[in-house]
Amino acid sequence: MQKSLSVFHGWYIVAISALGISSGTAPFLFASLGLFMIPFHNEFGWNRAEISAVIPILVLSVMITQPFVGRLIDRIGARTILIPSTIAFAILLALIPAVVSKIWHLGLIFFFIGTLGVAANTLPYLRIISGWFNKKRGLAIGMSVSGIGLGYAYVPILVQTIIDAHGWRAAYYALSLIVLLVSVPLIYFFLKETPEELGLLADGEDHSDSNEKPQINFGMTSSETIRKREFWLLLLIFLFISFNLHGLMPHLVPMLRDKGIDSSTAAMIASCLGITVFASRILIGYLLDIYFAPRVALIFFALSTIGFAIFSTSVTVPMMFLAAVLAGLSLGAEIDILAYLIGKYFGLRSFGEIYGLLFVGIFIGSALGPPAYGLGYENTGSYSGILFIAIIVNVMAIILTSKLGPYLEPDKTVVAN
Repeated sequence: MQKSLSVFHGWYIVAISALGISSGTAPFLFASLGLFMIPFHNEFGWNRAEISAVIPILVLSVMITQPFVGRLIDRIGARTILIPSTIAFAILLALIPAVVSKIWHLGLIFFFIGTLGVAANTLPYLRIISGWFNKKRGLAIGMSVSGIGLGYAYVPILVQTIIDAHGWRAAYYALSLIVLLVSVPLIYFFLKETPEELGLLADGEDHSDSNEKPQINFGMTSSETIRKREFWLLLLIFLFISFNLHGLMPHLVPMLRDKGIDSSTAAMIASCLGITVFASRILIGYLLDIYFAPRVALIFFALSTIGFAIFSTSVTVPMMFLAAVLAGLSLGAEIDILAYLIGKYFGLRSFGEIYGLLFVGIFIGSALGPPAYGLGYENTGSYSGILFIAIIVNVMAIILTSKLGPYLEPDKTVVAN
């Protein structure tokens, strides 16, 4: 059956996953917040530090909930969790313009999105992709999570256009409708959990080749994983990287506006960062299947450090575009490298739970970054100081990445490779 197909069906699963991820919490809620900061200030009088404070509420609620959700995904399936969570996310997005009038209203909705909408994120998709691919898992993961970059690319322009024409409330309603009328139907009708549902094997291999069946049931347990050195190195690396990148994202447009750049150009620069994330995640996924993943990460983290240095020292529009591209490279190296390394170091047996545990590092960085950027601005009237700290933090992540060891050998451990 498989030999008659010109394109392995797994690549359609990748495309659906990319589209679903593009409308997830990272692009639609987290990255879009910076576009709403000035409208929120104009209508409610909230400052940037106050608005940024809702991000830790979101992140901490997800941090607590996601390991539990990861365990459920391992046991009852990704689609079973993904569909109701995505619907809840759409409803909660629509509630922001409908009910918010005080900052604590916004914080409460962010809390519910972090709990009820926790699975409207990358984890369920990556669990599904890891079951569809073995040999080309790096490329498949990279292409699927490039959906975050796709979202980062179209959300700033879409949201800013709607805000300018119809106000901030209409922009949130539009985001909600995209999730409800586009993402949910795609997931429900077309996203298949495993290749076995269609009588296929991972990577489109022939059934006669039993050695290439997906190793879903092999690997370490979560208790075994947390005793490994690589687990704690990865936790710290992605904590530092997420502090910088997720701290920058909601403040990027306001920071550019402070440099005298008009709102349309600022949105284009933010969109450029998203396009870079989209393209770099595909490139990184391809490189992961060829080269040692920590070495790939080192290069991209170093380039993003240069980007932060440019943001800190330059004010010209061309240099801001360059800085956005360089920062976007590191953001493109984040989730796909983490998901890939989980399979290489710990296997797929407890993928969802281990991913949820390691994502705690990203959550902590994401919770600390935005308010740190906001406080840095409110205390000094500039982002220069916090950007200097970001450069130091990035260098620390680079050093830790260089300490990652070789992948575990399949003949010496139960870890899938």
